Amino acid sequence: MISILIVNHDGRDHLQHCLKRLAGQRGSYGEIVVVDNASTDGSADMVRDSFPGCRLLALEENLGFGTANNRAAAEARGDRLLLLNSDAWLEDGALAALDAALDAEPRLALAAPRLLYPDGRLQFAWAPETGVAGEAIQMLRNRFESSRWAHRVPPRWLWPLWGPGWYSAACVLMRREAFEQVRGFDEGIFMYFEDVDLCVRLRHAGWRLGSVDSAVAYHVKGGSRPSGRGEVEYRRAQLYYYRKHRPAWENRYLRSRMRGKFSRWPDAELRPALQELLREP
Repeated sequence: MISILIVNHDGRDHLQHCLKRLAGQRGSYGEIVVVDNASTDGSADMVRDSFPGCRLLALEENLGFGTANNRAAAEARGDRLLLLNSDAWLEDGALAALDAALDAEPRLALAAPRLLYPDGRLQFAWAPETGVAGEAIQMLRNRFESSRWAHRVPPRWLWPLWGPGWYSAACVLMRREAFEQVRGFDEGIFMYFEDVDLCVRLRHAGWRLGSVDSAVAYHVKGGSRPSGRGEVEYRRAQLYYYRKHRPAWENRYLRSRMRGKFSRWPDAELRPALQELLREP
């Protein structure tokens, strides 16, 4: 059975649209578990009133994306878990295609669809393994997001440099066995890099990751450049990920780059919070 896990924080309108789209595909999944991360926009009440068939976990504090998904997975009954952002939805037949991919390959931990923006433009569903080289390649690749060639998975011999090191958790079908083997998302990450970290741990545990081009999902995407608290959380997660997974020289390089960037940060109010990150262990 497929359990759909949706984490929401102050995204009432997107969540409502997502759930309406799922209501029209009822035969393709067993249940929907919505975790509301202490929203203040009436999201939880909307789910209770308009979608009583959903299982709602209304949290009193915002635990972050990964931790909330872990809570949802613990409550879910399915042996397959669709991680779905509240601002994303699937085309008809997409979930069946993802499910068939897991059926066909027992060591496939997750299957990702082709991602599109709501207006039909291509959106990246995967990126090279995150590190100094991988992030540099992705920055270059970002310039060509609208080009089909940038989305093609290259031959396997190129994967160490330019292959799918991780897939976006905006929409991905996971095998519960794999999710539980690596103990789900790392709850040391509040937001950002949690899907990167999860995919690295899955690969290290011997699982494969893959995509299904015939399965299509749409993702609004809140924007690639965070600001305010989002910028701080992004950098905190980036540092955490590098400490956990990358060699010492990459950590030193990243911190050196950040030290120079943060000292010149244009937002004077945000600058101390960013600089404080470099003093954290």
